[in-house]
Amino acid sequence: MKKILFILMLSVLLVGAIFMIYLKSNPPLVIQSYTSKQGNEPVKIIALENTGLREIKLKQILVNEQRSNSAKLIISKAEPFEAETKLEGNDQLSFHNLAQRMIVPRRYINQQAIGEQPQHYAVQVQASNNQKVTIYYEYLKIPFTLTVELQANK
Repeated sequence: MKKILFILMLSVLLVGAIFMIYLKSNPPLVIQSYTSKQGNEPVKIIALENTGLREIKLKQILVNEQRSNSAKLIISKAEPFEAETKLEGNDQLSFHNLAQRMIVPRRYINQQAIGEQPQHYAVQVQASNNQKVTIYYEYLKIPFTLTVELQANK
């Protein structure tokens, strides 16, 4: 009986370790693109996508290793975030504090509900060209980090 219990516990630990290695090597949050805010070059819009199975909770954003207090999560109910996207006066966009809303997995977004449900996610940060932005987030209660180097003219 003890041998069966030992084998069962070892199997559970092995499966858990393999799952953690898989998650860490295939993080669920990816950057689709980034652009500057129209008319305000230092403000960057970084479009995000959740490729996982569960929601992602943003925790903190650092710009050049400095905490960004002005960072916002932007949720679009219609258009993706591109260079021409108008942020001010757009009733399809909403701005939130980082931990206020979750990023829903892409596979659960209803493409037919444009204008009614969130379709695209992005973060807005204050960063001039050639800056390093680090996003700390939580997925399945496991902490993750995503880093992007912002280049000039992007």
